[in-house]
Amino acid sequence: MKTAVLIARSALGLIYLAFGLDFFLHFISHIVSFPPLDDQANSFLGALAASKYFFPFLKTTEIIFGLFLLTNRNALLAVIALFPVTVNIFLFHAYMAQPVVLLGSTMLVLNLFLIFAYRKYYAALFMVSPQV
Repeated sequence: MKTAVLIARSALGLIYLAFGLDFFLHFISHIVSFPPLDDQANSFLGALAASKYFFPFLKTTEIIFGLFLLTNRNALLAVIALFPVTVNIFLFHAYMAQPVVLLGSTMLVLNLFLIFAYRKYYAALFMVSPQV
């Protein structure tokens, strides 16, 4: 189980770090050619980009938490903090970018596996009436 967690944590961390850095450095497009997106997906991404703050904030968050996962520092925080991001990536790929749905699916499976693997550490989060 420890090896599987290490592999899943490293893979998810590497994905987030690579795509976060790619936003600022633009190196993945020179390596991989992704299929073009349809008008609906381009409109959605254009609206997010028009806000000016969203993508820099998101990609900085991805870089920080990707590093947390890779270094196993604050990994529990990173797994939980990245879960909503992972779900949104999966849903975007499932509904608007089907040709690359495998990436979103892989990220979701890795994130869910890590939540399952760390479940005993998250038990306190689900207390109905926590004591102070």
